[in-house]
Amino acid sequence: MNPRTDGHSAAPRLAEGGFTMVEIALSIAIVAFALVAIIGVLPTGLQVQRDNKEETIVNQDGSYLLEAIRNGGLGLNELTNYVEEISMVSRQPGGGRVISRLRGTRLFEKSKNVELINGRYIIGMLSTPTLQWVDQGIGQPQWVENRVVAIMRSISGKAADRVQDEVFRDNNVFTYQIEVTVLPYLPPFPADPAASPVEAFEREKARRLGDNLYEVRLHFRWPVDTASGDNLANYRVGRREKIFRTLISGQLVYTNDIPGMKDSLPLYQFQPSRYHRPIP
Repeated sequence: MNPRTDGHSAAPRLAEGGFTMVEIALSIAIVAFALVAIIGVLPTGLQVQRDNKEETIVNQDGSYLLEAIRNGGLGLNELTNYVEEISMVSRQPGGGRVISRLRGTRLFEKSKNVELINGRYIIGMLSTPTLQWVDQGIGQPQWVENRVVAIMRSISGKAADRVQDEVFRDNNVFTYQIEVTVLPYLPPFPADPAASPVEAFEREKARRLGDNLYEVRLHFRWPVDTASGDNLANYRVGRREKIFRTLISGQLVYTNDIPGMKDSLPLYQFQPSRYHRPIP
């Protein structure tokens, strides 16, 4: 049978198509361009996530430490697991300096050392007044300036931060620096024998107010590279920072009773339920 004469026409043959090499090259170029853009943005996103996590930790730890200082901080023995170092430098009248330093689980004061057995020693140092009106026995009281700086690991961070391995902590655990400022809300006024009764009353009222109300500031700086040195002066501190401020009412009392270190390391404690007697 002749297919051309049987009354039926042959089915048309479809043309076979495909991508040319130019089209494939263009497709690969577009995908590569998109991947480059995505990979370029990925580190920025990871850094933003890390910054947000660190700031969240600082916010939680800052509130926790402020409340610990406000309430006197008794029983917070777990703080010994998070303190790398506390340094206190006192500028004495005449330019002299006294340095007390706590590192790890031992406290160093000149040639003496005492085991850090509880959190009261830590809160006691963090509560040290920045300015003290001290009578040095020379007839005229003078200011003594104290600078307290602590290096601490994150308290509210992830569970892995609790690892006690020193090499792991130095390279993996989020660490920050805190500088503590404790100042009376009003500075003390020395007595003036020539003052009138009204002036003497106002001075005494201001002194009582200053003795019962304090401003406390915690200045956080982070991150801290703890692997760059073996003491506070050699740590590298990052550029991020945040300041927490609060007012604390009550008395700030001296509570130094460390065995074997009498009068060598002053410790202080806020007592929010105890006040000086008001002026009648």
